Amino acid sequence: MNDRELEQKLRQALEHAAPNDIDEILSRCGPQNDKIVPITAPRKRRKHIVPWLAAACLVLAIGGGTLGVRYQQANAVTSVVSLDVNPCVRLEANRAEKVLSATPVNGDANQILDGMDLTGTDLEVAVNAIIGSLLKHGYVDELANSVLVSVEDDDLTRGTALEEKLTGEISQVLESASINGAILSQTFSGDEALQQKAEEYGISLGKATLIQTLVDSSTHLTFESLAGLSINELNLLANSEAAADRTDQSAETDSIRSTGSASQNGYIGAETARQTALDHAGVTEDQLDYLEADYDYEDGRMVYEVEFAVGGVEYEYDIDAATGDILKYERDGESGWQSGQTPEGGSGGSINGQSARDIALAHAGVTLDQVRELEVELDDGCYQVEFKAGRYEYEYEISAGDGSILSAERDD
Repeated sequence: MNDRELEQKLRQALEHAAPNDIDEILSRCGPQNDKIVPITAPRKRRKHIVPWLAAACLVLAIGGGTLGVRYQQANAVTSVVSLDVNPCVRLEANRAEKVLSATPVNGDANQILDGMDLTGTDLEVAVNAIIGSLLKHGYVDELANSVLVSVEDDDLTRGTALEEKLTGEISQVLESASINGAILSQTFSGDEALQQKAEEYGISLGKATLIQTLVDSSTHLTFESLAGLSINELNLLANSEAAADRTDQSAETDSIRSTGSASQNGYIGAETARQTALDHAGVTEDQLDYLEADYDYEDGRMVYEVEFAVGGVEYEYDIDAATGDILKYERDGESGWQSGQTPEGGSGGSINGQSARDIALAHAGVTLDQVRELEVELDDGCYQVEFKAGRYEYEYEISAGDGSILSAERDD
């Protein structure tokens, strides 16, 4: 468009904006003695105004477009950070790592964010404030010292760098509070299926991702059973070979990074669990072929899974990590109890069902009048003895040949 065409367009726009209605104006002013003074603008000055005005419009258009882009960038979410302990807070941040929103994922997190307006603050400052609030309200201490940091970002390189930065910030805050913290961290891009699971169980996508990683690497853990656990409990499982129960160690993922050690102060300790199992089996450490003890999760509780062998006979115990109760025990091996005899004094030779029953009751430490729902069956050379006593259910396999206990289980 040349200058003349641009001038014509502007003239038409001005005429529409302020029409030339001189007759109407004069009629309101009274008699004018037929003297009309036309109001016109000098043509030659307009040529100087029009190019300047066009340039100004162009500058405004370009400037307005640039401001719009900058506004969009400043308000576009590039990273989502979730901080999990049991309360969970979700932070949305832009490319400049400024907080756009801070929302509680569960009810406990309302207390953590109470009185804080984190919008517009640096992400590191916001994380610092949230960890401080978790410490203040007792959600992070020496009994439960684990924090999960999850970064959701389509750019995994940028997300990993942010994850490392925030992990360092949290470590410093916990250290300044004299807490030996344990931090799990991960970076991932969005997952629609996991997001649906997270919403179903009322947890963050970060926690759902951690749980799914544990489930995928295990033969017995389920998403449903782990959803209600705290981050400290999940941290213990994530670093436990027994709980992971992996058949292929190469399948272990590097997507979850761990610093520090999850607190075990709320439990009896692996050493106590080992000794409880050995005392129950009636063996000493100098008799052992091997001994292992680690965390697991069974029947809705944290347990120590203790495994050992004596003379080729393998023992397995599940011991309540909080109370020290023996929840389940098994002993497998052709030799039965030591020297081929039961600890209740049974000797070699064929036994009947009543003898099998008495051996099982004696081993369980209960009397016949304390037992209910007792069943004894002979199957393939073994007596299957099942009964309930108190709050426990017992199952035994006893050799019909010599009365040796081949396996024993006690479930709560």
